[in-house]
Amino acid sequence: MRILLCAQFYPPINGGEERHVRNLALAMFGRGHDVDVLTIAADATAVGDTDEDGVRVVRVASTASRFPILYSDHSRPHSLPVSDPAVRRAASRLLDESDYDVVHAHNWIVSSVLEAADERGVPVIQTLHDYSHVCAIKRYMRDGAECAGPSVRRCATCASGHYGLGGIPIAAANRLARGRRNAAVSEFLAVSSAVALRNQLAEGSTPFQVIPNFIPDAILEDADAIAGPARAQDPLVFVGDLSRDKGVDVLLAAYARLADPPPLLLAGRVADAELTLPPGARVLAELSHPAVLALMRTARCVVVPSVWPDPCPTVVLEAMALGRPVLAAASGGILDMVEHGRTGYLVPPGDAAALTAGLRGVIADPVRAHRVGLAGREAVVAFTDGRVVPLIESVYRDHSPISTTTMTKSHHFGGRH
Repeated sequence: MRILLCAQFYPPINGGEERHVRNLALAMFGRGHDVDVLTIAADATAVGDTDEDGVRVVRVASTASRFPILYSDHSRPHSLPVSDPAVRRAASRLLDESDYDVVHAHNWIVSSVLEAADERGVPVIQTLHDYSHVCAIKRYMRDGAECAGPSVRRCATCASGHYGLGGIPIAAANRLARGRRNAAVSEFLAVSSAVALRNQLAEGSTPFQVIPNFIPDAILEDADAIAGPARAQDPLVFVGDLSRDKGVDVLLAAYARLADPPPLLLAGRVADAELTLPPGARVLAELSHPAVLALMRTARCVVVPSVWPDPCPTVVLEAMALGRPVLAAASGGILDMVEHGRTGYLVPPGDAAALTAGLRGVIADPVRAHRVGLAGREAVVAFTDGRVVPLIESVYRDHSPISTTTMTKSHHFGGRH
């Protein structure tokens, strides 16, 4: 098959969604498909076509990136919920040059490719990695708590606080674009049950499935990466944006209550300016992905205390694959990944006292924590590319008018609706 993947960003821009798209591109190429990627260039120096491990990556400067007022972070000119002229032209050019069997778009960039693909009779699959189908700020949060659901007033207020002057137009545009997506997308893929539920996919007529993020099989092949029970010097580890939505302030408050704790190492981009670090806690510079994996291999426990309903955090899967126990918030897609007490530990989101108790339990009984980590490693096989990629490939085959690929679904996460 010939596949066009469309994503707002792609490595070396780092993030869970970006790594997912790259892993998917490489996995599909490895399965014998021709894969191109269309993505937005973070700056003018990145514009152009490159061959990256057999995958053609086309980076274009979006029209919207000329207007920095639209973005809270000018270095990441993300897709907006409207068709971007420059991205649409690039999509049209690629669709005219190549006989694609399917277009697979990720989040809002879909608006820039739907019309061009529809005109040429190419089916469009859209993966939802967050709550952007109904929520303009994508996080389904309002005033520090989970939102009660979309409404004109709530969405306008939240979007204004998040985007500034452009917030209300972005919220209005997303509300209108949702109808277009529901009508033109051939099938939605949600990365977790939480994403499918909160994006109200069951209320529409478009088919959808829950197919999660995945990790490379190779992570599980490294048996030497599995350590034994934790040693006294092994740290607690947090990986991700250092933000309130990710629960960093809750983690720091919980950690401060521990008596004589092991070190706490936090690796990621500082998203909230004010962080008060208790003794023993240290923020590392933003790390490369190999360095992140190396850090997690040393962890006594990987802590994922997200306050927002984290859709499908890859860090949970990576920690489980390395045999490290995970202590996480019981919310969002984490509930699809972790079974409390067997493959990891869950605590209520935003509850510092419960998180402290969870940390104490992990520290006090390293042998049990090690057993839980090993059980997590066994369970995470269901989230590897060998299990998940065939499901996505099968979706392509279902919608492609012509396919040379034969595929049988070996594991189904959410069912066809």
